[in-house]
This record gives sequence, C-alpha cells and structure tokens, in this order.
Amino acid sequence: MALERRKFLVVGLGPVGGVFAALLSAAGHEVYGVDVWKDHVDLIRSKGLEVEGLRTLKPKLAQVCTSFEQLESRSFDYVVIAVKAGIMQAVVPQLDFLKGDFQVLALQNGIDNEEYLGEHFGRERTMRMVANYAGCAPQAGLLKMVFFNDPNYVGCLCSADGCAHARELAELLTEAGLRTEAAPDIKRCVWRKAILNAALTPVCSLLDMTMADVMSCHETFHVVEMVLDECIKVARARGYDFGEGFLDYCLDYLSRGGHHKPSMSRDLKFGLVTEIDFLNGKIVSHGIRLGVPVPVNTTLTAMVKAREMAAANERREQAESGGKDER
Repeated sequence: MALERRKFLVVGLGPVGGVFAALLSAAGHEVYGVDVWKDHVDLIRSKGLEVEGLRTLKPKLAQVCTSFEQLESRSFDYVVIAVKAGIMQAVVPQLDFLKGDFQVLALQNGIDNEEYLGEHFGRERTMRMVANYAGCAPQAGLLKMVFFNDPNYVGCLCSADGCAHARELAELLTEAGLRTEAAPDIKRCVWRKAILNAALTPVCSLLDMTMADVMSCHETFHVVEMVLDECIKVARARGYDFGEGFLDYCLDYLSRGGHHKPSMSRDLKFGLVTEIDFLNGKIVSHGIRLGVPVPVNTTLTAMVKAREMAAANERREQAESGGKDER
C-alpha cells in the first residue's frame, strides 16, 4: 500500500542529497531543493535532476533555488541537511524562518552532527541517517550513483522506543528505492561508518590517490591499518564494540573501494572546507576525553587542515589576481 505523500526540503543537492531528492520526487513526494551551485540549480529547474548509474531517472522537483528566501512561505514535513558537515553551522541558522512541526534529518558523514541539530531544533524532532550509497557530480544537473551497500539506517534522538518518525522515513525511502531500516541505536551505525570513512578518506585525499591505489600499496595500507586500530579502540571506549574481527572486516571492505577518490580530495583541490573535523577530528577529541592514544588520527587531522588552509589561500590569491580555477 502506498504511503502518504510528504513534503521534503533538501538542503544540498550534491551526490547524496541529490539522489535522495530525486528518488523521493520520482516516488511521488513533493520535494524542494536548495543549493548554491547556480548552474546546477538552473539545469535542475529547467530539465529535472538527472541521475545515472545504479538508478536512472530525471524527475522534476517541486521547486529548486539558490537561497532560502524563496521558500519563506513553504512548510515541510522533513527538512534534510545534506550539505557537508563542515559548513552545517553556517547553513542551519538560515533555516530559522521555517514554521510548522517538521522533522530535521542529518544526511552527512561524520560523528555527532545530529547533536548540533538537536541543540538547534530540539532533540525530539532531530533525526540522523547513515547513507550507504555514494556517487559524484560529473557536471551541473547530473549525478552518478556509483554504489549502494544497502541498507541505509535512520534513527531519531527523541529516545522514544520504536520512534514513529524513524519508521515512517525508513518506509518512505525503501518504497522510493533506497532500502532503509529504522535503527534503535543510530549512533552505533554512525560510528561504524565513520570508522571506515576516517581510515581511508584523509589518506586518499592527502596523496590524491584512489581508494584502490591506497589499499594496494603496502605502505599506505599500513597507515590505514593504524588509523583503524585507533578508531576501533576509541569506539570501544565510547561503548561501541564491533567485535574482535572488525579490523579485518574493515580492511577487506576498504580493499573493495574501487578506483575513485573521496569527495575530500575535491574539497582540498578547490580550497573548500572538508569534513575532517567531523571524522578523524572527532576520533581525536573523543580519544583525548576517553584516555585513548590517537597519534595517527591527530597527525592526519593536522595535515588535512594545513592542506585545507593552503588551498583556500591559493584560491583566494587566484581570485584577487583575476585568475580562473575550474569547478
């Protein structure tokens, strides 16, 4: 039986948020989108949001724009925060104009993102999703969905046993083609995925290597192994023990990552804010608080932040001199 039609606002129409928006729109829900990439927005507005890869569709969204002012008269059932975690605190206060009894969903990588949303909107209406699909945006108006290791997981901070909001959203997404399960302990799912991301993402990005290349090189494989060891120990101290075989599972999983680069590589290239503070940076802060040594994660976090700053400075100098850089 078809579920009730819902109204979604998706903030950030990149590969994760865009695929989310496209599939729900194709399934008959009323989906609005906001993104600062003007060419992307213009093409979505005129031709629809094209998705290729594991899914092929080109739905029209109800409305897509580059600023929130154009949505001030709207109300929503779900507000989905799909921008990078590093810019979340700059974006979320702009949503204070929203009225009504909506649920807000963190659809991002990283640890503790939902805690910030819970402080801003209230824990009873704050949700977190662990998306196990990914893709890329090869050009404006086009997204490629490259893998989906289903299911996704969604949970709520309301602490209600069997939260109705989490159950409904899981059912909506599953019906739309993104099989999702409601998780009673969503933070456990968050930590599990964050460990995998933290192990490979900064190494690939710092070296500008693909996941497959990092995992096939003996020296970088060993670095990944050391990062995983620290992350698993911090998670265990935090109360999330994934079992004795989890390190080997992670290494095997990451070895099948394929010949593509994480989005952090692109962020560093273009001088954008990365997610490092919400990945390895969170491992470091939790490790320090829990008394777990985290020297490798500390080093990687510092190196990414240094590269981030250098790339931002370079981009600013290019802009001041009238130079152009590719998007």
